[in-house]
Formats: sequence, C-alpha cells, structure tokens
Amino acid sequence: MKDSTTDEEAHAIQAVAMDYAEGWYTGNAERMARALHPAFIKRTLVQDDAGRWTTDRSRSRDGMIALTKDGEGTRFEGDRVYETHILDVFRDIATVRCLSAEYVDYLHLARFGADGWKIVNVLWQLREGDFELGE
Repeated sequence: MKDSTTDEEAHAIQAVAMDYAEGWYTGNAERMARALHPAFIKRTLVQDDAGRWTTDRSRSRDGMIALTKDGEGTRFEGDRVYETHILDVFRDIATVRCLSAEYVDYLHLARFGADGWKIVNVLWQLREGDFELGE
C-alpha cells in the first residue's frame, strides 16, 4: 500500500473487500451488492482442449449477487478463511489481493465520489495449494 494512503482510505477499501469476501461466504447478497460497481465483471483464466489460454467464466454484478444470494459461497462450510491485503492505492484506484481457502482474487477498486469505493474488476484463479494464508 502506498505511504500516502490515509487510514480512512485504507479502512474504506478494506471494508469493501470484506463485504465482497464475507458476503460471498455468508450468502449475504446485500453486502455483495454494496461492494460491486454496476459495471463490475469477474473472470478467470482457463485452458481450452488445444492448450490455449483465454478468459472465461465471466460474471456480471447481477450474476455475482445472484450466486451469493443462492448460497454458492456457503458450500465451503469449513473453509471460510480469507485474508485481504491492499497491494496498491493510486489516487482513486486500488488493488486488493483476497486469499481464501479456494481462491486468489485480485480486486480492482475505484472511488466514485459520494458512492465511495466499489469493485470494478476481479481476476481470479483456484488456489490449489499455491499460497499459504498469512504470507
């Protein structure tokens, strides 16, 4: 995180990241909706049968809210462990890494005036044991 980021900014960014993570794992669609910008998109990398890499499994804001409401994240009953780390803040944009038992998510946030910080983009992959929590 950049040294010029105020404690208030860091707290606001962290609150949005926690709404995203905790909203997902508790099935709280209201918290998920509060965290996401209307233009939100979430995607991952996949390899097709020919070995080519592409982005796939895209989710819109409405799709993420629906999956959250349906309890998709609550199926990880014993693994509701997550950590969020603010990686960088520059003026009105920020990057946060969210580690959970299942995923590594890179959240891109932007500050929208009175609406505050919102997640605009998420790029994720399955962890498959690549990171230990606490690193």
